[in-house]
Amino acid sequence: MSLSSFFSVANAIRLMLVVGLLAVLLVVVQSCSQPKTGLDLYSKGSLKNLTSLETPPARPSMVFTSPDGTEMRLSDYEGKVILVNIWATWCPPCIAEMPMLDELQTKKGGERFEVVTISLDRSVEEAAKWFKENNITNLPLWHDGTYGVSGKLALPGLPTSIFYNRQGREIARIPGEVDWTSEDALALIDYLTE
Repeated sequence: MSLSSFFSVANAIRLMLVVGLLAVLLVVVQSCSQPKTGLDLYSKGSLKNLTSLETPPARPSMVFTSPDGTEMRLSDYEGKVILVNIWATWCPPCIAEMPMLDELQTKKGGERFEVVTISLDRSVEEAAKWFKENNITNLPLWHDGTYGVSGKLALPGLPTSIFYNRQGREIARIPGEVDWTSEDALALIDYLTE
């Protein structure tokens, strides 16, 4: 096969058809992918696992306790956007993000937003000791003595963070460790509390 026959008109037409078909395919694929909107815009960086559920579970009506025996229900926070973080002291990613959650509460906590931590340790005293030893001073410490919250919320593992809106409906969840001090995380909190 000579070089001149390779560059024939027929081969040039074939090449143009293949390139044209590839271009059409690329346009079709791009038009089928939906642009990111709403919460999807924040699914990047350490928030890449942020998801919203089509049929989110109801907020659990369970009772959680503090180290001093005070009882709390998530409905006590109605009227605020809350970030519920399910964690335990034996979970390395959980304890890695706890100082960041403490800082997030300091920066953004108030009338419109609050971080709520629920420990799945064997006892609330274990979690309280860890909070004290690690200077976690801005977060409320709640404990699930029944260990039922994991099943009621169908948690994929620890840590898992779940956002609830002011009416107590789940907005989104993020399994795994998150950098709660990142610009993306702070922007997400601003978006949810507008």
